[in-house]
Amino acid sequence: NGADVIDLGCVPGESWSRAADVTRMLCDHGFRVSIDSFERAEVEAAAAAGAELVLSCNSSNIEWASELGAELVVVPDDPRGPAVFDELDRMMDLLAKRGTRFRIDPVIEPIGFGFAASLARYFECRRRWPDVAMMMGIGNLTELTDVDSAGVNVLLLAICEELGIKSVLTTQVINWARSS
Repeated sequence: NGADVIDLGCVPGESWSRAADVTRMLCDHGFRVSIDSFERAEVEAAAAAGAELVLSCNSSNIEWASELGAELVVVPDDPRGPAVFDELDRMMDLLAKRGTRFRIDPVIEPIGFGFAASLARYFECRRRWPDVAMMMGIGNLTELTDVDSAGVNVLLLAICEELGIKSVLTTQVINWARSS
């Protein structure tokens, strides 16, 4: 439905044995693929099969993920923690030294669970790192807000436009997000 990259989202705490097969099949049909998992076996298999982007990377997997040859989406270990910007800075420095392509995602939170503070993180990241590629996982908000997603997406995309955030992750699994 117009996505530039198809993201294969995996189930936390489980391992999907078909990550490589599905990645390869999609790549063979001309699609660009990302893998959304912290599970090492899934991520390594998908990257070897052609996944060009790994969601997500933090201090728990940065050592091995930085060796995959794929671009990484760097997220803080604890987006609400007091050291969020220091964590991102350390990880970006490590990846830059290794020559690993990356973009950062300070993580948007659902309404009622830190939404305003998460927007402030995006603004602060842009202020600190004006030239760093960024991503916003707007699906976190649209999937968890029981409202027609078009208006929510327009507002979030306006914020992305003004902050120079060039990539978004959205989903259309839940009924009210089908047009996302």
